[in-house]
Amino acid sequence: MEHSQLFTETTTFYAVEYSAHPPLLRGRDTRPLSAEEITETCELLLATAQRYECSYWLLDGRSHQGEQPRELHDWMREEYFPRVRRELAKPPCIAFLVPPFVWAGLVAQGYEQPLNDFSHGVHMGWFTDEAPALAWLDRRRALQEHR
Repeated sequence: MEHSQLFTETTTFYAVEYSAHPPLLRGRDTRPLSAEEITETCELLLATAQRYECSYWLLDGRSHQGEQPRELHDWMREEYFPRVRRELAKPPCIAFLVPPFVWAGLVAQGYEQPLNDFSHGVHMGWFTDEAPALAWLDRRRALQEHR
C-alpha cells in the first residue's frame, strides 16, 4: 500500500498528517490534552479534511490518561460532528484509537455501539489498536465506493 504524504502540520501538542493513497487523515496527540486543546485540534482536523476533501480519519488519542468531561463529548456529538458532516462531501468515517480504560467506558459516555456507531451523519469506531482501526476504515471506504 503506497502512502503518498502530502501534508503534515504540528502544534505543540498535536500532529495532523494527510496521505492521498488511500485518502487518510491521521491525528495524533503528542501528550495528554485538555478539553480546550481537544476542541482546538477538532477545528484543525476539520480544516485539513476540508482542504483535502478527506472523509477518512484515524485519530490516535491513546496518550490520554484521564477521562474527558461529559460536556466535551456532548459538544462533539451535538455540535462538532453535525458540522463535520455538513462541511464534507461524503459522510465522514472516523476511527478513534483510545486506551483500554476509555474504550471500556464508552457506553457510559453515550456511545452505544463502540465498534460502529453512526450518528449525526458520521460513522465512528473506537479501537485500542491501529490495525483493526485501519481495516475498519478500509471496509467503510469500500462500502462508500460501491454506492
